[in-house]
Amino acid sequence: MRLASLSVPSLPIRAAAALMLLAVHSITGNFVMAKQAVNLEQRVEQAFRAARDNEFDRIGQLPSLGPRVAPLLAPYLRDEQADIRREAVAVLAALGGESAKPLLVEALGDQDAEIRERAARALYVAYQPSALARDKAVGPALRASVLAGNPSAAGLLLLGYFPDAENERALREVVDQFGGELTKLSDSGPSVMAALPARIALSQLGDREAREALLGVIDGASLAEAEFLLAALRDIDSPTVLHALKKTLDDEREIAGGLPSGAGPRRRLRDAAVDAFARRLKLKVAFKLHDSRRYSDEQIAQVRRLIDASLPR
Repeated sequence: MRLASLSVPSLPIRAAAALMLLAVHSITGNFVMAKQAVNLEQRVEQAFRAARDNEFDRIGQLPSLGPRVAPLLAPYLRDEQADIRREAVAVLAALGGESAKPLLVEALGDQDAEIRERAARALYVAYQPSALARDKAVGPALRASVLAGNPSAAGLLLLGYFPDAENERALREVVDQFGGELTKLSDSGPSVMAALPARIALSQLGDREAREALLGVIDGASLAEAEFLLAALRDIDSPTVLHALKKTLDDEREIAGGLPSGAGPRRRLRDAAVDAFARRLKLKVAFKLHDSRRYSDEQIAQVRRLIDASLPR
């Protein structure tokens, strides 16, 4: 039989067949997606059930499942047990991204102080402050958390990105009433009085008195205060304050971070200052930066010159 003699389905029949095929694929695809969603929900449920029995291996695997996990954590963020809520915040912190952000903002209002602090740290680490500032829910939640007794360094520093008279009042209240309470920016970071991050935030919001107070702290900074200021360098926008902090480039005091325990020689504050300034100002240094190295006098002098060239006086 010649090919030309074979009958060919008409166009309407072919179109109908194509639509039927698409419908089958769509149904199959929806079924697969629904099954995956059920499986994901089951894995989350099993992980938290194990956590109630003090088995946390499955919880630690949840971030690897991706951002679809985040909405499934909402019930556990409102659980009666603080340990369960804390684990939910830890998973959200590891996930990051837009799906986790509203739940981390919600956790700023948790009744447990540690959970409020961990939520603030997660927002500080996982998100660009400029992106957070565009979210209308974040500023009021941070302020409410601070006023509820959450002098978290991360939360205080983030408030500096939300120009608002109420935020300024909240920060001044921290300085006046809770300024002596100790706070950290990270578990391994130095402890400082809450007044320090509050004044950094106020300075960013244009408060001259806070800026003058920061200059006074820098002039006689303890090692913990100097380390904290370098860790929070991204949140300092005043050229005057940044110039004042150049003195850390001369500071020979040894710091704890950067090297394994027992290894030496230990890093100095001036080495941490090189890393902090180079990254904060995006300096094009002629050597490789590394959080565990000690820098030579020539390298430190190069950073000083680049700072002076980058910052207005």
